Amino acid sequence: MIAENDLVIQGGGILAGLSGQYLSLLIAIQEKPFGTIEELAARANISKPTAAKRLRLLQGEGGTKRYFVVNPLLNYYSLGLESIDVLVETSDLEGTKTIEKLAQAHPYTAYRCRTYGAVNGVFLQFRTPFNSSSMIHDLIQSLKKEGIIERYQFISTDYESPIYTSLRINGWDPDTLSWDFDWERWFKKKVKPQESRKTEEVMGRALKWLTRRDLSIIYELMKGARRKNTQIIEALAKSGVKFTPQTFSRRYRMIREECIEGYRVTFDPSAFDIYSNLIIFGNGGEEYLKILRARLEKSPIPFESTLKTVGSELLWFIRLQPTHMSALLTNLYAQLEDMSVSIADYSHSLIYYIWPETLDEINHRWRTDRKFMVNDVLEAVLE
Repeated sequence: MIAENDLVIQGGGILAGLSGQYLSLLIAIQEKPFGTIEELAARANISKPTAAKRLRLLQGEGGTKRYFVVNPLLNYYSLGLESIDVLVETSDLEGTKTIEKLAQAHPYTAYRCRTYGAVNGVFLQFRTPFNSSSMIHDLIQSLKKEGIIERYQFISTDYESPIYTSLRINGWDPDTLSWDFDWERWFKKKVKPQESRKTEEVMGRALKWLTRRDLSIIYELMKGARRKNTQIIEALAKSGVKFTPQTFSRRYRMIREECIEGYRVTFDPSAFDIYSNLIIFGNGGEEYLKILRARLEKSPIPFESTLKTVGSELLWFIRLQPTHMSALLTNLYAQLEDMSVSIADYSHSLIYYIWPETLDEINHRWRTDRKFMVNDVLEAVLE
C-alpha cells in the first residue's frame, strides 16, 4: 500500500572519506535522537553553527542524500497488532516479483526484501490485527497452490518483544574503515537468563481513541521522527490532513504515550560498509535462546539487528560488515539446529508505513474481513 525506501542510497558514503569528522555528531545524535542543536554541539564538542551545518547535510536537506533517520518503534500490543514474519521461496525471478506485488497490495505489509542463499525468494514482515494471522497463512498457501511459491517458513508470534540493537558508531574506526568488535568474547559473556516479561497493558488499548488522522501522524513519524511539530503539520497538510498546533500537540502526546515504545536511529549503510544483511532462522534450546536475548539486551552488539525468539525458534535479522559474518555464524551454528542463512538484498528492500485506511474508526478496530486481507490481494496479484 503506502511504501517508502528513503534510505536506499547508491554509491560510497562521505563519512569514511572525511576521516571521521562527522562521527562525534552522529554519536551525539544516537545518544540523544531529539537533542537540540545546543545539546548536540556540546556533546560533539563543536560550535553551534558547525553542528547546525553538519546536521542539515546529514539530514539530507537541500537535496543531498540522508545519512540517518530516527524511527519510532511501534507498541504493537497497545495498538492491537502482531508481527508475522515469513520467508518464501520462489522458483524464478518472476515469482519473486509476484511476491513483491503481494507486498505492495497487502494493507498490513511492514517490510519486504529479496533473499538469496538458503532461500531464494522474499522475506516478508506483516503487522496484522491480533488473531488475524491465519489469513496471512491462507494467502501464502493460496500462492503456493498457484505454483508461485515453492515453500515457505513462518516464525510464530508471541507476546515476547523483539530485541532491537542499533548501529553503535562509536565502535567504528575511520582510519581502518572497520568495526572493532570481538564476537568470541561476546558469545562467552556470562549472563543470567531473564524471565519473560509479560506486559500488564490492555491489548489494543489505543484503539479506544485512535483515529485515521492519528495514524496519519504515525505515518509521518515513520518517515522520520526527528522533525519539528510545524514540519510534520506542514507535511500532513500537503496530504490533506490538517491540524491546528494545539490539536496536533495533544494527539502527538497521546501517540507517544500509548503507541510508541521507543526510537531507533538508522544509518545509511553506504557510509559504514554494512551492506551485508543476514536473515538467520534456527532452533535451539529455550535456555540458550533466553541467554542470547539477555546477552543482547545487557551487552548490545554495535550492529543494527532485530532478534525474535519464540520457544525454541529464532529469527535474527542483522546488518553487519562482511568481515564479521564468519565469527557470528560459527558461534550460532555450534548451538542451533536446522540453522538456515539467507542474504537480504538491501537494494531490493522496501519499508511500508502504516496505512490509515486499515482502521475501522466507527467500531474502534482494525479491518479484518477476508475480502480486505485475502481476496482483494489475490485479485491484485494474479490479475
